[in-house]
Amino acid sequence: MLILKKNCLLVRAKQKENLMKRMTLLLVFMLVSSQFLLAGGLKTNVNQSAAWARTLARDATLDIDGVYFNPAGLTHLGNGLHLSLSNQSIWQTRSVTSDYTYLTGTPVAYEADLSAPIYPNIYVAYNANKWTFSGGFGIVGGGGSAEFPDGLSDFEVPIASLVPQLSTALAPVDAAIVGGGFPDPGFRNISGYNMNASFQGRSAYYGYQAGASYAITDMISVYLGARLVTAKNEYEGAISGVTIDAPTAYGGTMPAGDYFRIVAMTPGLPQGVVDQLNGTAAALDVGTADKELVATQTGTGVTPIIGVNIRVSDMLNIGAKYEHHTKIELTNDTEVDDVNMYPDGDTQRGDLPGMFGVGAQVKPLKNLTATLGFTYYLDRAAYYGYKDQSGEQINNETTIDDNHYTYQFAL
Repeated sequence: MLILKKNCLLVRAKQKENLMKRMTLLLVFMLVSSQFLLAGGLKTNVNQSAAWARTLARDATLDIDGVYFNPAGLTHLGNGLHLSLSNQSIWQTRSVTSDYTYLTGTPVAYEADLSAPIYPNIYVAYNANKWTFSGGFGIVGGGGSAEFPDGLSDFEVPIASLVPQLSTALAPVDAAIVGGGFPDPGFRNISGYNMNASFQGRSAYYGYQAGASYAITDMISVYLGARLVTAKNEYEGAISGVTIDAPTAYGGTMPAGDYFRIVAMTPGLPQGVVDQLNGTAAALDVGTADKELVATQTGTGVTPIIGVNIRVSDMLNIGAKYEHHTKIELTNDTEVDDVNMYPDGDTQRGDLPGMFGVGAQVKPLKNLTATLGFTYYLDRAAYYGYKDQSGEQINNETTIDDNHYTYQFAL
């Protein structure tokens, strides 16, 4: 009879606990944190008119899309009613590549097509002498849907990690058997893994803006307004069919828990080792079981907006706008949550950051316009849903090194 010493026990309780945490948290991290973006900052879309696609720098525009870009400049539209409806159709390809050592076929590329065929902007303004009253609608954050048919690297890495982890855990069993004068059983020779994964996400932050502009003088005008933001994020994902490629002599491809039960049936193993193997098998059953998530998040927030416009001359115009940080608390409406990441009814923050934009528009010739813009996104002061180990919301100052900014120039 083969006898193994206690110091060859396979998996300690702490190891099993860590394995469970990894399998239930890391498997779906990206599933619940993806945000789809179009143009602008980390969470802010500034592609808010078809004209933007032409010039990219609209901070000092005197056109109707100034409702978003330069609302103080609307006083120069001329008396009467002004309307604008435009649409952008947007398609992007997203590719996420991972060179994690244990992935099959590393480096592995995970690709998805992001689509937003309907991306509208609606603006209306009524100018009466010194006053202009305006309103607008646009998708100020998110605005697309993407499907990763093979999931994401964050799904596969924990599964791929099973191969070295389980091989390392079984090595003491093989060594003890060999040390007892028996042939090497090769329990540690796990050669691969298998899984199916998919992820689809949709995100949109709808903005409904209203405000008033006033011409203090022919040169200087100001704006005061606000935007109601309604947010909706939808997540659907699944992980299934997780197996390992065990040695052919012990059955080949099978669930990891089943393989550990086969090892536990080896004649002569001490009862303590058998119990450890069977306990680990039960943990693997839970950690590698099929998992699904179907969840929707919704929330609202209000963005105060101020602006100023200085029309130096018919040739030169300068515009500036500040949008305050938008606090948005997202509430979960969850149908399926096998990993307890989005408990139904729970809330988390999904803010839009404050933003400052300034620009100049120069018309040296009748048919030539030069535009310059600078946009600064106050990301670090916002909350994007990150939590600390105790589950408390933390702002971006601990997760983002610097605020983001862009320069734009066009002729």
